[in-house]
Amino acid sequence: MPRIGLSIRAQLLLVLTVFLTLPWLGYEYVRELERVLRDAQERTLAGTAQAVATALHDRPRLFANPPDPIGSFARERANDQPGNGATLPPSASPEIAQIIEGLSRTTARIWVIDRDGVVLARAGSLAQLAVPTPESWSSRLSRATIGRLYALVLGQPYEDFDDDAATQGAPRGRDVEGALAGILTTDRRPTSDGKAMIVSAAHPVWVGDEVRGVVIAEQTGNAVLAQRNRAFERLFNIVLAVLLVGSLALTAYATWLSSRIRRLRDDAERAIDAEGRVRGPLASSDARDEIGDLSRSFSGVLARLSEYASYQEKMASRLSHELRTPIAVVRSSLDNLNAASLPDDARVYMARAREGIARLTQILTRMTEAARLEQSLSDVAREPFALDEVVASCVAGFRVAYPAANIACTTPTEPAIVEGSPDLAAQMLDKLLANAVEFAGGGAIVVEVAREGGNAVLTVANDGPLLPADMQDRLFESMVSVRAGSGSTGPHLGLGLYIVRVIAQFHRGTARAQNRADGSGVVVTVTMPL
Repeated sequence: MPRIGLSIRAQLLLVLTVFLTLPWLGYEYVRELERVLRDAQERTLAGTAQAVATALHDRPRLFANPPDPIGSFARERANDQPGNGATLPPSASPEIAQIIEGLSRTTARIWVIDRDGVVLARAGSLAQLAVPTPESWSSRLSRATIGRLYALVLGQPYEDFDDDAATQGAPRGRDVEGALAGILTTDRRPTSDGKAMIVSAAHPVWVGDEVRGVVIAEQTGNAVLAQRNRAFERLFNIVLAVLLVGSLALTAYATWLSSRIRRLRDDAERAIDAEGRVRGPLASSDARDEIGDLSRSFSGVLARLSEYASYQEKMASRLSHELRTPIAVVRSSLDNLNAASLPDDARVYMARAREGIARLTQILTRMTEAARLEQSLSDVAREPFALDEVVASCVAGFRVAYPAANIACTTPTEPAIVEGSPDLAAQMLDKLLANAVEFAGGGAIVVEVAREGGNAVLTVANDGPLLPADMQDRLFESMVSVRAGSGSTGPHLGLGLYIVRVIAQFHRGTARAQNRADGSGVVVTVTMPL
């Protein structure tokens, strides 16, 4: 299953999604605030109803409702008062109307009814007068941003609702029934058009031990909704600002952190070349955080690797120097024994010892050759030369040295001029041809020089066994060989193709090996710029 990789910046931005819970928390806070405001509104209405009922307690004559001329005049005067909203019925009590007249300028509506539901007085209106107030830019922005949210989630207060109770008489609901039973009761009911919610509180009016009437205080929930929405607007602006600033700050921090890690990666890649050699020390960071510690740790590791690589590179020359003296002693001893009279069976062992010494000498020669080549490349003078001519000359000499080898050579019609050393190029081709002859086993060997774009391409292809898939990229490394099972009996340290790569790099080129497409053998390709 493929793994989905996320950069550090993407991961930190993903963590930022946790802050998206802030709007939800803000919404829950506003809803809780709305519940508190509703409870406060109900308590206020209950207090208003209780205050009016207290003024009417134990006054039985107020509920007698005598039809006298003074009362008719008082009803006409009360009908002219602003805020009543409808013509008072003939049963209205002028004295009660005077008591509650002072409440007519509030946003609540007060009803006084008797036990039979007859309206004795009414004051106030549910409609709230709109007072224009200046709106800040943040409010305008939030309204433009979350206007749909108001409509879908919060809901907006509407003042153009249908007030059926104003024309159909006193309300009859759970609150009135509870008050008639002697209990202060609150209730909530929607208007007939569903645009507003009416909150009411009903309080009984006692005359002795008997409930003779009910005081009902009503108010819409629009004030609560308006306060809730204003609180949500302010909270939304704060949350939006926090999210915006937090996102920018976290994005900037993630970008800075990612750039530091990328610089550390680039420094580490530049510190080691394609062959794994340490080019130079890693610039350690003075930062006191974890990335600084990682940079300093990488710098220390590279320093130790550089020391170890230098030790390994010098080991070949040291071994070559140290082994030549004991080999010379063994060879001189074998020469002395050979001059002496020995039985025939002893001479067989002498021959094997001589063969072993010859192999050791050849190994030391190759080790010395590789070590000296690397050390001497910096002193080699570069000059333009025709690669095709060098290759043709080397192939001709190789045919003389290996008459049984089947070697074909193809060169371009136009000279392939490269800059470097013709002697090193000849040494490189010598290694390639020796390798091809050994693996071809008498099969065909094709050497070709071609011009491709701005490069000279030298290919040496031979019939024979294929390269293992896991060795094609490592074949040009030092001390790597795939001759096991090839039938070769000579000593092999894996230095031949390593020398090929070193010489190719000296000519600013590359070397690679791959199997033929038809599976008949191997092709080694060296590419050098013209």
